Amino acid sequence: MVLNISAGKTPAKAAAHASHARQVKSLRRVLIMVKETYFEQVSKRGDKAQLAEIANQAPGVRNVARSHEQHLQTLKVVKEALSNRGIKFEEVREIADFTGKLDEIDLIVSVGGDGTFLRVSHEVIGKTPVLGVNSAPITSFGHFCRTDCNGFLRTLDAIIDGTITPIRLLRLELTLNGVPLPELVLNEVLVAHAHPAGTSRYQIDVNGEQAEHKGSGLLIAAPSGSTGFLRSEGGAVLPISARAFSYLKRAPFLGLFEQGRLLRGSVAEGGRISITSNMQAGKLFVDGEHIEYDFPRGARLEVRVASADLVAYVHPGCHSPYQMEATLLRLPLPRFISAPLAAIFTRISKQLSCIGENR
Repeated sequence: MVLNISAGKTPAKAAAHASHARQVKSLRRVLIMVKETYFEQVSKRGDKAQLAEIANQAPGVRNVARSHEQHLQTLKVVKEALSNRGIKFEEVREIADFTGKLDEIDLIVSVGGDGTFLRVSHEVIGKTPVLGVNSAPITSFGHFCRTDCNGFLRTLDAIIDGTITPIRLLRLELTLNGVPLPELVLNEVLVAHAHPAGTSRYQIDVNGEQAEHKGSGLLIAAPSGSTGFLRSEGGAVLPISARAFSYLKRAPFLGLFEQGRLLRGSVAEGGRISITSNMQAGKLFVDGEHIEYDFPRGARLEVRVASADLVAYVHPGCHSPYQMEATLLRLPLPRFISAPLAAIFTRISKQLSCIGENR
């Protein structure tokens, strides 16, 4: 279910495209969206064998207990900081638990990692901003998280006094066989065969230009998702405030000397990508592994920029280290020189972006 937390009309197009959104004038009420840790999941199942492995720090679960403790400490810090500033809050595990009250919320605080932030993003349409707090950096990267336990107080005060402002993050709208899907994509959608070893076959149409593809799937990423799966597959990183989205064909199956067409590129806002499945067992995976849709032969997917951005307290320069990395690695230098240079500049950039802020 997608919940509209804005009682007003959709902002004018020019305003919607501004990289910075209006700051919070006052914080009266906050919704805290809390991750369920793996330790909590195992405890709920009553899995004594797994709990014993966690207690013994067995391989594969070595950091589970420490991650859980970090998470609880972060949640405590968040709630105490809000209480000490006289800000009312409600803690929930599912946004659906807050149905009917979202119009009263001034800020949503996501306490978890990127997965928790993405869950929030799928449920929110409107102007209420979201702040990601990385609750367990020991096991979570937290790309969307502006801060963590150590920096939350400073970040909260900066939000209150207007020192930092939220930005608008472009999201993608998916239409499957003419029906809009409920989730707006913040990271990426993967079009692929249901089995990882299966060949992904489909027709692609990018603003009227068409091609037939075979390979290991197609990634279509929003700017905020371009540092993840897409980058790992060799795709270009877009500025997080970009008004375009990228696509990349994974492991294209090409004949001898065949160049291939529409294997990668970007589509400006207003454009669209259409995919027609040639697979008996095709799938669409939305923002990871938890949301999927069948994509059988003849099914048609359309991807375009959604009309509703996500408003979030994400650092506008958080993609700069990745773009700097790509630039340095393209320099005509031996790798034994360019790679260390990239590592040095990336470490410096982390101190200037959301990756290292308040840590």
